[in-house]
Amino acid sequence: MKHILILKVGAIGDVVMLLPLITEIRKKNPHAKITWLCGKQVLPILQNVEGIDELIPVDETRLLKKSIFHQLSEILRVWTKVGFRSFDLQLFFYHSYLYRVLTLPAFFKETKGFRDNKTGSRLPVPGRHHSKEYIRAFLGEGGAVGIAPVYPTFRPNATKIKKQNAIKKIVLACGGARNILQNNDLRRWPLTHYQSLAEKINTAGYEIILTGTEGDAWVKKGFEGIPHTDLIGKQNLGELLDTLFDADMLITHDSGPLHLADLVNCPVLGLFGPTMPSEKHSLQHHSAFIWGGEHLSCRPCYDGKDYGNCSSNECLQSISPDRVFSKMKEMLA
Repeated sequence: MKHILILKVGAIGDVVMLLPLITEIRKKNPHAKITWLCGKQVLPILQNVEGIDELIPVDETRLLKKSIFHQLSEILRVWTKVGFRSFDLQLFFYHSYLYRVLTLPAFFKETKGFRDNKTGSRLPVPGRHHSKEYIRAFLGEGGAVGIAPVYPTFRPNATKIKKQNAIKKIVLACGGARNILQNNDLRRWPLTHYQSLAEKINTAGYEIILTGTEGDAWVKKGFEGIPHTDLIGKQNLGELLDTLFDADMLITHDSGPLHLADLVNCPVLGLFGPTMPSEKHSLQHHSAFIWGGEHLSCRPCYDGKDYGNCSSNECLQSISPDRVFSKMKEMLA
């Protein structure tokens, strides 16, 4: 039996886009044992994905933001879980070698990932959806031709029946767009635009639901006086997925919820600017996206690691609330 180790700690969106790889591994090696070295933040998601045999959580806060003492103690803790174990294949999805430290004491017959030491090639290729690039890293260029990413079974979906809401429920995720190390505010659609959109949604008679973490509390001020359900900072990941499951649509920019919605088949209207939608859009056929900044020569400005030195995300600002509302009504119809 083949033993495969996946090393992908986070962030939420990246981990969700990696999940179709589980489907392809199971097609090629149905009896393989799959171990995933993941971040604590995404653990509640992966615990509900069929096809993963073992999860080894990493405390990414201790690893990346705390003192040297905390970093070393976290590395040693992970080593006790993977140390001196033998794996047939390591799937390593980082350009940086920093994360290699986590699996140094383990033995691997082969390693595949975003950096091919034999050819010098680097993945993902700009413009290609990351889910497809994860699969291509595993199968190779020829083996991945024509493959459409398919998510593995997400267990909470199996016993639920989606409600037909009498009043359409529109979820807005206005914050996010950050990870453990940085805050990517260039990826966010302006709060004032979300506010104008919410006014239109409310006038049309739809229900508005705000979601986000405690760190997104700053967006609340934009919705004062507009009837809505405020769930910001009040839900864990499982509860957020339940909210998305019951919703008629999610409207958000390039952030974690955009990808989480795919797990529960919630239609997504994604708003993109600095990032190419072709790399990260929702994989659902009933979702859509708007890419702002058609008139800008600097779009896109994301190179896979950093964003351009931009003082304002004019690309996203150019997407008007009227345009989003019109697309929302088209999708709901």
